[in-house]
Amino acid sequence: MSESMMRSMGTSGALSSAFTGTASSYGPAGRSSDVVWQELNVMRIAVYLGVCGVLSAVVCAQTALTPEQIEADWLRQEQVRWTQGTGGQVGREDDAAGGVDGVRDGTWGFHTANEAQPWWRVDLGELVPIDRVVLYNRTELAERNSRIIVSLSDDGRTFRHVYQHDGTVFYGHSDGKPLIVKLNGQKGRYVHAGLGGTSYFHLDEVEVYASGRDENIALHKPATQSSTSQWSRSHATGQRLRVRDAVERGLRLAADLEAMGVDVSNGLRRLEAVRRRISSQGTESADSEKSLYLEARWAIRRMALMNPLLDFEKILFVKRVPPAFPHMSDQYYGWWSRGGGGIYVLEGFKSDSPSVRCLTEGFAEGSFLRPDVSFDGGKVVFAYCRFYAETHQMQKVDKSALPRDVFYNIYEMNIDGGGLRRLTDGKYDDFDSRYLPDGDVVFLSTRKGQAVQVARASTAATMRAAMPDSYVRCGGDNWRPVPVFTLHRMRPDGSDIRPISAFENFEWTPSLAADGRILYARWDYIDRFNGPFISLWSANQDGTNPQLVYGNYTSKPQCVFEARSIPGSHKLVFTAAPHHSNMGGSLVLLDRTRGTEFEQPLTRLTPDVCFPETEGWPAHYYSNPYPLSEAYFLVTWSDKPLPPHSFVTTDDRNPPNPQGIYLYDAFGNLEMLYRDARISSMYPLPLKARPRPPAHPEMVDWDGAQEGRFLVQDVYRGLPGVPRGTVKRLRVVGVPPKVQPHMNQPSIGVSQEDPGKFVIGTAPMEADGSAYFHVPSGVSVFFQVLD
Repeated sequence: MSESMMRSMGTSGALSSAFTGTASSYGPAGRSSDVVWQELNVMRIAVYLGVCGVLSAVVCAQTALTPEQIEADWLRQEQVRWTQGTGGQVGREDDAAGGVDGVRDGTWGFHTANEAQPWWRVDLGELVPIDRVVLYNRTELAERNSRIIVSLSDDGRTFRHVYQHDGTVFYGHSDGKPLIVKLNGQKGRYVHAGLGGTSYFHLDEVEVYASGRDENIALHKPATQSSTSQWSRSHATGQRLRVRDAVERGLRLAADLEAMGVDVSNGLRRLEAVRRRISSQGTESADSEKSLYLEARWAIRRMALMNPLLDFEKILFVKRVPPAFPHMSDQYYGWWSRGGGGIYVLEGFKSDSPSVRCLTEGFAEGSFLRPDVSFDGGKVVFAYCRFYAETHQMQKVDKSALPRDVFYNIYEMNIDGGGLRRLTDGKYDDFDSRYLPDGDVVFLSTRKGQAVQVARASTAATMRAAMPDSYVRCGGDNWRPVPVFTLHRMRPDGSDIRPISAFENFEWTPSLAADGRILYARWDYIDRFNGPFISLWSANQDGTNPQLVYGNYTSKPQCVFEARSIPGSHKLVFTAAPHHSNMGGSLVLLDRTRGTEFEQPLTRLTPDVCFPETEGWPAHYYSNPYPLSEAYFLVTWSDKPLPPHSFVTTDDRNPPNPQGIYLYDAFGNLEMLYRDARISSMYPLPLKARPRPPAHPEMVDWDGAQEGRFLVQDVYRGLPGVPRGTVKRLRVVGVPPKVQPHMNQPSIGVSQEDPGKFVIGTAPMEADGSAYFHVPSGVSVFFQVLD
């Protein structure tokens, strides 16, 4: 179903090269885009998502969601959320069945590995005269099949070529023009399709028609293929929709909403009716099963959108293509960005006719990142970089060769799209900006650079020149430098940028806790393995008094990212994410009253997703949780796996469109609010005023002596088994930044990736285990106890 589009060209300000009147798009211009989903068995629903053919420099007016899209998403969830087997665990026959399951939706019905002469075939059961073979191609990467070969066989061993395509690209679902191969009565029992070179092979659907008959005789016939891949899925006809499970999840939701004062009587009646029909009649056919399932899901959705916590009508979000080099650090460098997207507002999402509005129509093609809405709901701050495809291959360690606007910088504008202004500039990645209660903005930046002692002066130097970066210890080279980013703060107008962290390694995903402290993740692998230990910390708004929140010794989950305070609760929600991929994984509740390490303080909100990397690699993932309560969240959900840790831009391992915006609850219900078939939608934020946490006074004297003080109350409380009186001195060790990008160079320590170290001094330890001493500020330090 096509949607209307309105284009409004022109600029929205005069901010150097970031703004242009030129439109650009991601993907083929002028073509409507299909829902890129592979649905369950015979129950896939063919739908179109109406999207803007131009993803930047346009104003988009579009209907955001249709009933067909909603139902297609439910069926897609059934396939990936509750199915364990993926990739090599799926048999060739199970995956091949997707090519004859009767579902045409523009995605892949089957998917081989990348191999020489990949093939797929179906057994018709008997020798028949064939009038035609109809091939529905996958909408994405359709050009792979432009030289497809069709063969026939009588015995399944000897095949004869009957057709090879001429090299033109064909589709099927998206344009209603499948490839029709006329065979004019040639006989065969096995219909074989394949490619002659080395490639992946995937089709949406294959139909075979016998001479004189209009029935698809290949439907649900046995099929096989040359191999499976990580995108292979089981399409076995025995796989059923989980109607009873859906009903039970809905009943739990109804009970919770009813306790909140919501009238759920209509939804309850519908769910009870479905449950009675299952008990009395069962689900005798796929059609009846599907009908009952959809009836239950519609009842659940209507109740979910009645939630009084949804006391807002608009959601701010970002459309963006995931970066070209997936990794917990590399994903935030502008030079790995892929173009397309913008800042958008979803309006009327609880109604039958929601719409989407683009706020960044004046920006050149680029990438937008992790916005924040002001406390009064009137402004948004965000990061943007311009897209330059050539930077992917450049030697990025030489900043002088890179365009100035390929780096993420921070911008602010009014929610209506006006009042646009640039807050940061320069050849540094500035991002993850968050409003502070006094109007200042805290953000992440690579401006830490190579200063041994960071201070206001060292950061001020970054405003005058492109200063060199500091780098991670365990990875990188001149092509893939990995600059360190840490917490910084600036005034509301972008002035007086100063560092509020002296940490020598990375920090991530800051947010403001209910008590006003900054929550953030940091990577602490001094003298220990680099893989896990991306733990959760907090600090005052000026960076003083950093403290561990969770996970200094915890290896599962690997990364504690995107932590947020939950309204009306002492608990936090976070994303358990991988080290070697993009942001995404399992959503988790953290209750510090139950501990600060390991599994005890955690509640897995999404048990359908393992902790990525440390427990496996899930077939789908969640991210960007925005808590409405301990049980309800705006989230991003991907129906595809996390991308691999490698430079990937051209195949299914790192698609442009895995994520959409959803409402999730702790009972397992997942309701789509918006999804664009061509590009990911991320970072949902309610557009409304919100409570302003208390402002912390700035305790840092930037003009005074650049030093700080430590008070150790009792060193023995952290040294179990060490007799009192043993410790005589406390050694203070500084950690300098690494100043060149090459992995494990110089090789230091057992792991070959330890940091450099220097002794700042020693402090005497008192008899009661206490110590009080001065240390230079702006230096990353750790302590050693000496006897």
